[in-house]
Amino acid sequence: MKKIKFNWGTGITVFIALFLLANAFVIYKSFQQKNDLVAEEYYPQGLEYQKQIDRFANSNSLSAKIVIADSKDGLVITYPGELKGKNIKGEVIFFRPSDENADFHDSINFDTAMIQLIPHHMLINGKYIAKFFWKMDGKEYAHECYVRVDK
Repeated sequence: MKKIKFNWGTGITVFIALFLLANAFVIYKSFQQKNDLVAEEYYPQGLEYQKQIDRFANSNSLSAKIVIADSKDGLVITYPGELKGKNIKGEVIFFRPSDENADFHDSINFDTAMIQLIPHHMLINGKYIAKFFWKMDGKEYAHECYVRVDK
């Protein structure tokens, strides 16, 4: 049996073969990744971002922030007192960064104690970004906060 000589030509061939195998593995793994977009139409949203900044500023001018707490029944959302008795039109979106199928939308609908309950069965365990958008007294408002759901 003939021994293979390890010279510079053999070294280059082995290096190129390993390099090509590593690239093939990286390409294979990249096709296995999900790449969901945060928004399908992100360019028009970027053009309207100054309006969004104004909505956040309006929300920050309220006397209190929207507070989300976990309870045995679900997520308890407590709204600021200024919203009481007002004609509010808006929605709350629980945006799941890792899985767009786990997103949850609901309208803002609080009781006389300024509380809205989101039952646990509507959400799955993990991190969400709670996004609130509403209109009140001719102004638009927006608020965002992070929420961790642990059932």
